Amino acid sequence: MSPVRPIAWSLSLAIASVLTILWASLPALDASPVPRVWLFAGMGAAMIGLVFLFPDLPSGKSRNLILISAVFLRILLFPAPVSDDVNRYLWEGRIVAAGENPYSAPADDPRWEVYHDARWEAMNHRDRPTAYPPGIQWIMAATATLHDHPLAFKILSLLTDVLSLILILALLSRDRLPLRWAGFYAFNPVILIAFAAEAHFDSLMVAAILGALLAVKSKHLVRALLLLGIAVQMKFIALFLLPFFLWTGSIRSSVRSAIVPLIAFLGVIILPAIPFAAHLPGWISGTLSFANDSAFNGPLFSTLTVIGLPLESLRSICYGTFALGFLALLYARSRSMCLTDSIHGCITLLLLCSPIVHFWYLAWILPLAALRPSFGWTVASTTSALYFLAWQTLALHGWWGFQPEVSLIIWIPALLAFAAQHRLLPWRILREISFPQKTPTTHSIGIVIPVLEPNGQSENLTTLLRSGAPAGLPVIIADASVVRGRGDQIASGISKLETDWILIAHVDTVPRPDWYETLHLAIQTHPEASMLVPGQRFDRNTPGTLLIEMLNEIRVTFGGVAFGDQTMLIRKSALDRCGGFPAQPLMEDVEVSLRLQTCGRIIYLGSEWQVASVKWKSSFRKRFLTVIRLVATYQIARIRGPAHANACAKKLYAQYYAPRA
Repeated sequence: MSPVRPIAWSLSLAIASVLTILWASLPALDASPVPRVWLFAGMGAAMIGLVFLFPDLPSGKSRNLILISAVFLRILLFPAPVSDDVNRYLWEGRIVAAGENPYSAPADDPRWEVYHDARWEAMNHRDRPTAYPPGIQWIMAATATLHDHPLAFKILSLLTDVLSLILILALLSRDRLPLRWAGFYAFNPVILIAFAAEAHFDSLMVAAILGALLAVKSKHLVRALLLLGIAVQMKFIALFLLPFFLWTGSIRSSVRSAIVPLIAFLGVIILPAIPFAAHLPGWISGTLSFANDSAFNGPLFSTLTVIGLPLESLRSICYGTFALGFLALLYARSRSMCLTDSIHGCITLLLLCSPIVHFWYLAWILPLAALRPSFGWTVASTTSALYFLAWQTLALHGWWGFQPEVSLIIWIPALLAFAAQHRLLPWRILREISFPQKTPTTHSIGIVIPVLEPNGQSENLTTLLRSGAPAGLPVIIADASVVRGRGDQIASGISKLETDWILIAHVDTVPRPDWYETLHLAIQTHPEASMLVPGQRFDRNTPGTLLIEMLNEIRVTFGGVAFGDQTMLIRKSALDRCGGFPAQPLMEDVEVSLRLQTCGRIIYLGSEWQVASVKWKSSFRKRFLTVIRLVATYQIARIRGPAHANACAKKLYAQYYAPRA
């Protein structure tokens, strides 16, 4: 293995380590808010390197490296000051352990005078009833009893945070997705600061939800609902996920199969609440008060605030938007949307429509964004650095927070990233509603190899492909001497195949020995996919080729656009639904990627094939800029319509290949 990639990754880890050490050295949360902004943003940039520069290792070694480096960064953050919310955790835990009911009165009520201490003095919002559910009250009581110190909650938060990472790795492995995606959680500044530094107990809810998701995938619905009940007892918002877990097919089968799991769920919800039953309305009042009495940094709320609408109108719009989106997700779930996508969409809606979004609330969605990499949430994980300007406002003006304009700077880049990544999703939804497709029952694979002319390379690749696959694997050599232009060649080759999936492999690639088994298992795991992309690694690593590998992986992961060098496995039925393979001389890989996004998910597998780097040896800078110009020019032309795109492809082909003629 070339040392270039491991060295680049180690450098990213070193940068992240220095930044976490500097963060932990700051004495208090209100200390140095502007440096905190830069440190947090720097951690976000380091996360990109830690994910997309991850070394090529076997799965076991990859898992260990992610876990060890993630724990290492968390240990570096251990000296950092905890959130002031921990004072409430300890104080409420203390009164519950003393046999009191925390829902009977707000913390500033005279009845609690005997419990006034340093924790009480340091609490925020003492005038409000507590919004914490009964389950977390018992955990706070047990933790405060064992060790009445913020360190106890930091350890609890750290342990459940690492448990979440282990569960994410298990889910990625089960779904045959790149383990390096766990880095979107493991190395995310939101997660690092929220849990390892500030010790928010949201880590308990996150771990319970991930455990419930893994239990469903293992077909243990009772266990899943037990864990989901625990999640609700940590944070009430987890209750919104219940209908997505209960849906198992038709309404009749869902009701029949959900009776026992629902009983288990209700048991987890009811039993911890019984000792508090006399004052549970106080908890409901506290929850409603928290949701309705204030607003801060909500994406939709902040955006609409700039317009100048009344507060109640803003709330109505936000809650109405959430309700409509929630119903749409339920409908999509009934139409076979997978559970992971359903709960990802639900939590995304909660965050986008909530009037209040503290930076650590992003920790609710980031585990799902590791399973479904999100351009928007990755951007938000970095722009949330501006959250810490709230302490600068406190120092300068005497109130904690910031103006809605700061929220816009946080959220507009993320919303634009969401729009860019999911720009073709409405067309996919409309196509699925209008022409629902059946899950394929067979998974035969045929191969098309486009070549300028048959030669030893095509014969070698054919031999390698057939040696790792069952006998009778159909391979079509698409010869440019018969049809000019790579898109025309591939389209011609596909027309000769009758298989369920089409593998398009460039002649200079070298497949993995287990390529057929890997792709066949991925097909079975992701029946909703329209295209699977193994990925590329150059046979000779330099800083330049590493940059290309990284950018190509980012593009297909966040943008769903693959290059032919990354190898493409296309579902034939999806290709037929979107108009077939584009018979155009250039940009055929970009065009087919954009078409296939309207028919299903494009999934990066991270099982990269080796690609020859010879074409990048000379005039690297010129070729690099040329490729960027070609792709940008084509995508702009595509916005104007198919005719412009086709004409542009022909023009670019003439420009690209004219110097070689």
